[in-house]
Amino acid sequence: MSGTSHDGIDICALSITNKKTKLLTFGSYKYPDRLRKDISDVIQHQKLSLNKYFELDKKIGLAFAKSINKFLVKNCIDKNNIIAVGLSGQTLFHAPKVKYPFSIQAGDPKIVSMKCELDVVSDFRNDHISLGGEGAPLVPEFHQNIFARRNSSLVILNIGGISNFTFLDGKENFYGSDCGPGNALLDAYCQNYLNLPYDKNGELAKNGKVHNQSLEKMLQHPFFKKRHPKSTGKEVFNIKFIPKQLLRKSSYDVLATLTELTASCIAKSLNSQKKLPDQGILCGGGIKNKFLVNSIQRLSKIDLASSNEFGFNPQAIEAMAFGWMARQRIYKNPLYVRDKKGLLGKITRSKQ
Repeated sequence: MSGTSHDGIDICALSITNKKTKLLTFGSYKYPDRLRKDISDVIQHQKLSLNKYFELDKKIGLAFAKSINKFLVKNCIDKNNIIAVGLSGQTLFHAPKVKYPFSIQAGDPKIVSMKCELDVVSDFRNDHISLGGEGAPLVPEFHQNIFARRNSSLVILNIGGISNFTFLDGKENFYGSDCGPGNALLDAYCQNYLNLPYDKNGELAKNGKVHNQSLEKMLQHPFFKKRHPKSTGKEVFNIKFIPKQLLRKSSYDVLATLTELTASCIAKSLNSQKKLPDQGILCGGGIKNKFLVNSIQRLSKIDLASSNEFGFNPQAIEAMAFGWMARQRIYKNPLYVRDKKGLLGKITRSKQ
């Protein structure tokens, strides 16, 4: 899978039964530099011609296929033991609230299926939208599968380009929603103004001061006033979102303010639960930003810990979710979309 940070391709191999999901191995592969820049340009500037879409669809599909084949060879995995590949696609644009909602995903599953000689399950987001959902987050039911505990309430916080949470109350009740930006604004500023991929560990941000006027202005955005569940993406939280008055400040202050914004919207989502969870579990690439995590903990009423402490690699969980969802589709197990169930994902067979 490749998330809204579009920083690479995460791949995992899973062993799944009806009772247990086990991570066998995990790896990350970088996009070619030129392809990553093309993806970033489309997402940041929200301009996409038909020619460019189909070009990216093919190139991303080839990048997925090449990475999967490398992963299989490196880990000595026999293709005959694989029932399917769960393919997230690369989100280029996400519009769940327009009159005719849609999500533009790139990464041609036919190319992946042919090049890897494996069945592929893909396009989960548009199926989710067709069934009345918002196409994101898709992972709450998987979080329930691996984390839920009887007589215990948990919140799972995933920090990618966009941040989202899953609230688990015992083993039966769950729901999820996006919070707002995760790494999106921080990375966009670093890439556009500092020629850096990201603010490592939040080292720059922690040396700055929060510009409260800009912070309050950003927090007035309509998305933050919407009730959960809701979803969003980089079509909202991109470089254009950052106020010009903030961009005139030092880079330290800009990043400190964007970190505070990100932490504030996440903490608000966590604190808004009618029943505060017993524990918060962190996953996703954003948890490497220690300053951001500490800021969330400062503003949150919930104790937070890495999913590592619960036996799961925090970098692998979202990739695991797509593998798990692919298995559900292959075995025709419907998943919850709001208050109803439906099959998510389209199957592309390697052999017609």
